[in-house]
Amino acid sequence: MRLTTRGEHVYETYWLPLQNSLSNDELEQLMWLQLVLDGDDRVRRQDLYTAQQKRFEKSGTGEAEIEAYIRELHRRSAHFRRLLHPEEETDPAIRAALRRLDAWQAAVTYPALMLLFDRRERGELDSPETARAMTYIESFLVRRMICRVPTNNLNRIFQAVPGQLPLDVPVTEGLHRLLSSENRFWPDDADLRDKIRTAPFYQYGRWQQRKLVLQRLEESYGHPEPVDFAAAQLTVEHVMPQSPGDEWLRVLGEEAADDETAEELHARFQHTLGNLTLTAVNSELSNHPFERKQDLLHGSHLEMNRRIAATERWGVREILARADELADRAIALWPAPLRGVGRAERSRDWQLAHQVLAALPHGTWTSYGDLAAFLGSGAQAVGNHLANTPGVANAYRVLTSEGKVSDGFRWAAPQDAGSDDVRARLAADGIRFTATGAADPAQRLTADDLAALLAGTDDDRADGEDTAQAGTAEAPGEETRAERFFRQLAADDSPETVEAVRALFAHWEGLGGWIGHGAGHVTTSAYLMLGEVGGPGRGIWPMTLYPGAGRGGTAEVVFQYLAARKPFTDRALRAELLSRLNALDGVDIPEGKLELRPNIRLSLLEKDSNRELLTETLTWFRDRWEDRGTS
Repeated sequence: MRLTTRGEHVYETYWLPLQNSLSNDELEQLMWLQLVLDGDDRVRRQDLYTAQQKRFEKSGTGEAEIEAYIRELHRRSAHFRRLLHPEEETDPAIRAALRRLDAWQAAVTYPALMLLFDRRERGELDSPETARAMTYIESFLVRRMICRVPTNNLNRIFQAVPGQLPLDVPVTEGLHRLLSSENRFWPDDADLRDKIRTAPFYQYGRWQQRKLVLQRLEESYGHPEPVDFAAAQLTVEHVMPQSPGDEWLRVLGEEAADDETAEELHARFQHTLGNLTLTAVNSELSNHPFERKQDLLHGSHLEMNRRIAATERWGVREILARADELADRAIALWPAPLRGVGRAERSRDWQLAHQVLAALPHGTWTSYGDLAAFLGSGAQAVGNHLANTPGVANAYRVLTSEGKVSDGFRWAAPQDAGSDDVRARLAADGIRFTATGAADPAQRLTADDLAALLAGTDDDRADGEDTAQAGTAEAPGEETRAERFFRQLAADDSPETVEAVRALFAHWEGLGGWIGHGAGHVTTSAYLMLGEVGGPGRGIWPMTLYPGAGRGGTAEVVFQYLAARKPFTDRALRAELLSRLNALDGVDIPEGKLELRPNIRLSLLEKDSNRELLTETLTWFRDRWEDRGTS
């Protein structure tokens, strides 16, 4: 409307091609990026309309300025399309980098990438330099993820790049310097190596990010017949399984120190990068002894799997040796920040401990070993830190693995103590005690529970939730997901349990629900879905069922997920669901796990009374969900 003389020309030459090449949402995002690139590094996406109004209502904004803006928007749309569609990039190195960032779901980096493409078009960068700059961006994301740096400031960091890029050096060096700034927390080589050895990699970041890290490490071996990762159905596999049998625990027991059990050693190393690989045969590997896994990994097309198969045994020594090898490759793949900016990383490890302890729900406790496994630290270091650091919330709720107050426990400062009676403080926090005086083990939060407290629903068991499908075959003649679920369930549970689950599914479908099956990263899964068939984004589910992989199938009650879904945002409704489930014989979920995803053994459904109570509970759940719009 403001282009009274050249409106038709501008519309046909610039605006119409823009509308044809981008969706409305993409066009809006491009307009926001234009504001950021032009220097408004604090504008929020939701404030786009107001910001555009201010821009065009300034005095002196005439037809020439408006046309120039639209022409520039049109020019930059070609850059933006490459971010959305990497296959449109002609340079192979840049195209590969774009595909990796796309797989990482790194839309947060768009301001920096748009700036690089703009400078390349203007001749300030050639394609090799652009690709090198993109390796700094990828390294910044990957190293922070491996080292568990929180992501909540990434938007601010990348939105500030256009305005803060140094002007006295070439663009690529300037980006390297800017991201290396002390307050950007780009981990150096020493920190990266330490976290690869000790941090529970499997519990941080999104599943596709973990998979991409392992994929890039595999590619670094330069195998003459590389794997087609786009076609391969690869998932992350624990070599030492998450549910170890007696043979695995025996091997770990040989390496355990006097003050650490085999179970604690397993908790500390199971999720580290040195124990993880990629495979298409997760369910076949399961929790078998290492000798059986060796046979399967030996025939793998992946070089990393053949190297694992060539190892005589698999314990902590082998996991750490492989971690060192992978760390060497990671350091070569992902460039380090510039030296001389100092290290402020170590305190953040303990900040993570303080954060998770502050989040402990009422009626729960954890152990030194659990907290150490969550942090990628040692139990003794955790104990020393808590004893010498005043003001750590809930430090007294960290107990020994037996649920006892440690003999070496002391209040870090008088103001922490209040009452010197630790047991009284625990009882006031809802901790129950057994006849032997130990804290109730049902109220203990494991390392996985602690990770879930801070991760929300972004954990690996949520992966299938985004792709849950009805149990149809993935290709003609292939086993359906439903068939795979029941085959895996029958391999580990009694015929009575399997029939009880079939009856449960039939009842759920009779209530108007449907059974969704995830692709499964260790085994498959089954979701009791309500809503439109086709995906959980259009509905809700109260629990997810998993085959047991050696320890019996479980039903995971997704309280944490429900807390963000109406009407179960009402904590009273979730508490009622908890109460109804606890009425089942053999179920005693503590109130503290109302914020998490506790499990129920599927074998409990063999009892007619339990099956009836659960079907009544599911009917109640369905009714509450259907009434959500009328309450």
